[in-house]
Order: sequence, then C-alpha cells, then structure tokens
Amino acid sequence: MNRRSLLKAGAAAAALPIVASARQLAAIAAPPQVAFGRRDLQQLLAESAESLGIVGAQLAVFDGEAVHEFATGLAIRERNLAVTPDTLFQIGSTTKVFNAAVVMALVDEGTLDLDEPVASYLDGAPLTSDVPPVDMTLRQLLSMSSGLDNGPYTDHGRGDDALGRYVASLAELPVIFDPGTAYGYSNAGTAVAGFAAQSVMGKNWETLLSERILQPLGLEHSATFPEDLLYHPVALGYSPTPANPEGERVPFWGLPRSIAPAGATLCCSAGDLVRFAGMFLRDGRAADGQQVLSEEAIETMHTPEIDMPTRIIAQRWCTGPYWKRWGGEVIYGHSGTNSGGSSLLLWCPNRGVAAATIANVPSQGYPLADKVFDTLFPEVFGIDKPETPKPDTVTPQEVEVERYVGQFEAFGSLFSFFADGDRLMARSEVGNGLESELIPLGGDRFLPRNPAMGGNRGWDVAFWGDDGSGRATHYLNGVFAMRRSG
Repeated sequence: MNRRSLLKAGAAAAALPIVASARQLAAIAAPPQVAFGRRDLQQLLAESAESLGIVGAQLAVFDGEAVHEFATGLAIRERNLAVTPDTLFQIGSTTKVFNAAVVMALVDEGTLDLDEPVASYLDGAPLTSDVPPVDMTLRQLLSMSSGLDNGPYTDHGRGDDALGRYVASLAELPVIFDPGTAYGYSNAGTAVAGFAAQSVMGKNWETLLSERILQPLGLEHSATFPEDLLYHPVALGYSPTPANPEGERVPFWGLPRSIAPAGATLCCSAGDLVRFAGMFLRDGRAADGQQVLSEEAIETMHTPEIDMPTRIIAQRWCTGPYWKRWGGEVIYGHSGTNSGGSSLLLWCPNRGVAAATIANVPSQGYPLADKVFDTLFPEVFGIDKPETPKPDTVTPQEVEVERYVGQFEAFGSLFSFFADGDRLMARSEVGNGLESELIPLGGDRFLPRNPAMGGNRGWDVAFWGDDGSGRATHYLNGVFAMRRSG
C-alpha cells in the first residue's frame, strides 16, 4: 500500500464498511493535506489484527479536521458481539495523560503547583520509607523522574478512600533514585499525583476526570465505573494460552480502583483517544472552542523534563506524555496495557494529526500499533517511522559485560545478570524464571533476544550509573527502574 493507492481508494470509496465512521471536529489552525483511503485503512487494521491473533481491535485517525474510526473482530467472542467504533476498551496506562491533564487543570486555576513538595497536599504524609523523608514534586511524579518505586497493585476496596489507602501503603518502600536525577516509570507516582488532586478538591478522582476533561471535551465514549460501562458496548479481554492459542477470556475484569489514575479503570474508544489528543493540537481547546486547558498548560505538558536511557519507546518524558522524534517530527504520546486491553495514542502538533489503536488481547496491543503505524505514519501522515529494531536486524556492539553482572530489584521484581562467555544474560527471579540474552546496542543499551522479557513490547533495556568500581547502579527494564542489590 502506498500514498497513491490510498488516495485512489479514498476517491473511489463512496460506500464505507459498517465498521468505519468519520465524525467532524473543529479544524486545527493549520490542518495538513491528508487524504484517506478508508477502505485500505480498514483492511490494514483487519489484516494486522488477524495476523497477530487479536480477537477485537480499533483504529482511530485524526487528520486535523475529522476523526476517522475503524473496528474489526469481536468484542465478546462467546456472544459473537462485533467491535464497533463505539465499543469501549480498557486503555491501561494511556490514562496517565488524562490524569496529568486533570492535575494541569488545577494548576491553571492555582489550586495545585507543579513545583511544591507533593507532601504539602497530603498533610505531610510520607511517601517512602526513607529517613529523612524525600521531597518530590508533581512535576517529577508526572514526568516519571520522582524516583518513586513502580509500586504494588494492591486492592484497597472500591470506596472513595481506596486511592488514599493505596498512597498510604507506599510509606513502606524506599526510593529507587533521588528525585529529579533519573527516569523511572512509576504507577505509584501517578496514583500519588491523582490523589493530590482528589485531596485538594474534596472530590473523588473519577469525578474530577469527568468534570475537568471528559465532559468539556465531549468524550461520550469513555467511562470508569462499571455502572457507567453498562450504557456502552464493552470489549472483554482475551489471553492466548498453550492449550488455546486463539485466546481464552480473561477471568476477571480489571485492576483495582486504588490505582485508577495509573490506568486501572478508564475505558475509551480509540475515537475518544484521538479526540482527547485533539486538545493538545488546539492549544488546549475542545472541538467546540471551549478552553479546557490553558495554552501554558499544553506547553508545559509538551516540554521534556527528563531524558530516557532507553530509546525505543521514546527518548524523553514530559509532564504526562512521552516525547520522541520520528522522521524529523516530534511525536507525543502514551501507551498502556492492563488485564483486558492495550492501547497506544500518538499525536504530532507540527502536522496536526493523531492516531490510536486499541486491542482486547493485551499481549498483542503494542505489536498491533507497530504494524498499523508502519503504514499509517509514512503513507498517510508523511512521517517516516523508524523501523523497530529486532534481534536479527541489529549489530551487537562490544561491551564490558562485568559492568552489568549482578542483581537489581524493585518492588515485586528481581533480575539477575550473568555472563555466558561474551554474552550478557538476564533472568527474572520472580515468577516463571524468564531468561534472555541481552544484545548490546552500545551506550549501556541492550535489546532482549526473547521479546517476552519486555512484555512483547519490543522495547530496549538499559543500565546507568557507576558504583565507584565501574559497575552500573541501576537497570531500566524497558521503562521500569531497579536499583542494584547485589
């Protein structure tokens, strides 16, 4: 498929498949000249999902003027219910950008300050086990530079106090690194930021999300509470097993409300994800012109705060979204996976475009986005997407393996690294003992030969720091930071 074929198909497609739709939105200031071969995009989604064994999926594309939505497969296979553009999927950690937007709405009105110690909004309650207490700010929490451990996924019930009880439990964990000195993805940190918003406003986080973001942006295909999901078509999750490679239905719905701001409960359509991204393309305005966030807030959310030692998922992290460069263009976005779904949302302010994919086979959500975006970005948006490195396409670099040998840990994770001749091997000491060779890419970066080591996301891993004898002090497993413990 190429740009010419897309344009030709776009001109010829008088009738669209029932699973595709287009909805007009207010144009951004300078929309790009983008034409769609919508039948080709429908085919691209369907064939990509089928090749990965995905039960059901969506694609949504914002071209600067309209949101184009596509769907394929089944939302609930046992009932033969098809995915439609209005079907809601669990979006996982893509919720984190929504959470950052809630915080920025309160920063806009002066209720929160990004650079105040977050403990000042939590009655001084400790966030880690460190003595003396470690100060961290909302800016650091939202840009994944707070040093807070990724944390547990513990269930503290479904009451409005669940988030606060979860945050209180973090006082048992030490920081991974000093705040502001490095990068380390933290679900716990996002929960703390959401709890700060909840605490100062006296409203639960879900209400703030609805009042500050979902309603003003007109996101009608988004919901958090199960009683709200009843009014929408919803996709259930599926997971392949050795006995059933086509996937068995995930036997539970999702993650606990206690970590809702981090990505436990929010469900959206892919269309609503790109409508949300439209706010960033319009300097904080909704499609109807309402100013949801200030231009200053959008600029803040687009400003990188920390560099990442890994490079594949992104190169830098901002206050909410990540930052990467494709084909000379700056791309912002986020991705997420939980028990029932996996989503990926990207937007490019310079081109005025956005795209999102969602799948209900969580382990294949990232591969789906990769396949679809390999065509969508260069052929439709005119943005060259770098080829994702694969173990058989990279050239191993020479490294001093002894720098990395040892053990690194964080809550719930323990990795051992050892030499096998001149190869560096990694083994998870938690769970099923997953093991993989790490192919050296240079600059303390490696690519796992076994993609399962990175959760089938295709991410690289990295080390950093020096303990005084040349040994690395920290390890980043894709995005999750660990400290040396042996």
